[in-house]
Amino acid sequence: MTRREFTDELGRLLDELPDKERLDIIADHTELFLRGTQQGKSEEEIAASLGSPQEVARKILAGYRIQQAQSDTSVRNIWRAILATISLGIVNLVFVLGPFVSLLGVLASLYAVALVLLAAPIGIFFVPAPFVESSDQKLFFLFASMVSFGIGGMFAIALVKFTIWLYRQFLRYLQFNLQLIRGR
Repeated sequence: MTRREFTDELGRLLDELPDKERLDIIADHTELFLRGTQQGKSEEEIAASLGSPQEVARKILAGYRIQQAQSDTSVRNIWRAILATISLGIVNLVFVLGPFVSLLGVLASLYAVALVLLAAPIGIFFVPAPFVESSDQKLFFLFASMVSFGIGGMFAIALVKFTIWLYRQFLRYLQFNLQLIRGR
């Protein structure tokens, strides 16, 4: 593969990147070809040492997606970063998607617990009158519902903060995984 074929294909694969970044990457790879030819290597040898344009583009796009997820916190961006990292190899399916799905399951169950604790006080209005025999029991139910709502509120706030922290840690894990793949 010649320098021109390599950089044209790489440019096409990196089409979703901003123009400036894409052109910088193409310029960097063009420079690698020029340095290699000055050292007496053929363009085909240089292209073979760099890997296929598809592999190079996947690694660059994975890094770009992780960077996007860091700057714009959203479920869409983290999902795109995960998919880009998984595309780097089938092993990443186990090391990236497995922990992510597990964490989502745990978070969903914790949010369900918080919701139940917050919604439990509504039950006080549905307790039938025959079960409440005295004003002491009414006070107990009222106190229990206030405690449930308070604990549920604190738990929900802590859970939101924990989710934000977990998001950042998972991005760090994706960066670490990407560096391992790149061999750094």
